[in-house]
Amino acid sequence: MITMELIDDQKLFDLYNDTLQKCGTYLLQEDEETIEYNIYEEFDIGIHTFFYSDNLKRLYRRGFISLNKFNASFLLREKFIQLQDSTEWTIENFKISKKWEEIMELSDMLKFIK
Repeated sequence: MITMELIDDQKLFDLYNDTLQKCGTYLLQEDEETIEYNIYEEFDIGIHTFFYSDNLKRLYRRGFISLNKFNASFLLREKFIQLQDSTEWTIENFKISKKWEEIMELSDMLKFIK
């Protein structure tokens, strides 16, 4: 098993960016299978791992993300985790929920913050 200490900074940043690519408003045009895979598997794993506060701090300290991107990334993770404990954590709510909309829009925004 690979631990986070074995992943170099560039690889961590690549995995962070890959996680961002799994979520966004573009998913509103996708079928349920694609949404389920991207959100409930790929994004879920990535947000818990690569957006973990220690990893975000590492990316910030090493200059891969700005303070603004750090703060928005932390917020995205918190919003996503809170949503997991709600009744809106369903594929049926994905396209209609304001909370999901906030998460998708924040993910889109993060793709453009330096």
